[in-house]
Amino acid sequence: MCDNTIEVLEMILDQTYSKNPLDSFQTLVPTSQLIVLNKNDILINQHDPLKDMYFLLSGHMSVLNQIDWSDDNIVDSLEPLDIIGFIEYLNNIETYTSYVVADTKCVLYRMPIKDFAKLIQTNASLCYKTLLVFAKITESNMNRAEIHSLFHARDVLGHFLYLQAEKSSNFPFICPMTRSMLSDKLHINLRTLYRYIDFMKENGFLCLKNGKIMITKEHFANLKERYGNIVL
Repeated sequence: MCDNTIEVLEMILDQTYSKNPLDSFQTLVPTSQLIVLNKNDILINQHDPLKDMYFLLSGHMSVLNQIDWSDDNIVDSLEPLDIIGFIEYLNNIETYTSYVVADTKCVLYRMPIKDFAKLIQTNASLCYKTLLVFAKITESNMNRAEIHSLFHARDVLGHFLYLQAEKSSNFPFICPMTRSMLSDKLHINLRTLYRYIDFMKENGFLCLKNGKIMITKEHFANLKERYGNIVL
């Protein structure tokens, strides 16, 4: 470990680094510990030996499980600040359980798992900060599972677009995500997603402009009528 490892981890766990993580860490972290991936680059192969853990500092990634009889092997999506590999270590799993692939350009911080485990056993502050991050990850996963158990998959898309438009509050709202990104984020097969978008367009929930999903005030009113009273 380098001398400033604790400082670096505190910046990561508190998410006080800059929007471009390289600006914050290039002078603090050895280049071997900063991983930069481009879209479709593979970070982890399923069944590789579990040695390092990764903090996703920027970008989005997909988690895939190789299933021969399935054409939709995406099982999860990752965004900052997801921590990759540590849960397997805590459960005494010796290999990575899935493939992890970049959906966009990504920056990650790599650290030997055993070094991190030793640190948080002796540093109460780092341990608590790590627990807070895992609490947020767990809450996000539970909310996603609840949405999928409550809704038809078509409504998973509708509810997500409603929340994004509500958060933006600028109309017309243009969804910045591509179809592929939505498919990965919502765990909906890409071909099925296209059908759901067509359905929502026909029923007055959205329209398309230059291939992008657009939600006007009228569309948002329809979305709000359907999803506005849902509390998760």
